[in-house]
Amino acid sequence: MRSSAPVWLLLWMTVLLQGCSTNGESPEDRIRNFIEAGVAAAEARSSSDLADLIHENYHDQKGYAKKSLTGLLRAYFLRHKNIHLFTKIDEIELLSDNQAMVRLHLAMAGSVISNVGALSAVRARLYRLELSLEKDGEWLLRHAGWAPASITDLE
Repeated sequence: MRSSAPVWLLLWMTVLLQGCSTNGESPEDRIRNFIEAGVAAAEARSSSDLADLIHENYHDQKGYAKKSLTGLLRAYFLRHKNIHLFTKIDEIELLSDNQAMVRLHLAMAGSVISNVGALSAVRARLYRLELSLEKDGEWLLRHAGWAPASITDLE
């Protein structure tokens, strides 16, 4: 049976957030920028940058905590030299000043995904993610859930 752990690692990496300036940006804009920063860190295979962005009390649907997830990240990056992600944010819901829910779709592949039309050609894996974010000075990933998705979800 194939483990879902490596897939999960890429899923949560795409949304790990990093603080950035608030130069007139709305909270939604900052979250979008954080997601973009998380994607860049994942594609750069930087487990340390991503680990810094996980809440100490993180948990997910597979029972992973921050420490176990960080170890899996390092192992995944050692095995995969090329990581390319494509995201489509469906909804950002601000629950309070320090809590948000993000629903998005993610495609991941070993080669560049230039647009939705390229998904079939690069044999991308597709997922729907629901992320719980908590802000304590900066946004951190607190909880994540995911399920398989189809190409039509990203169109």
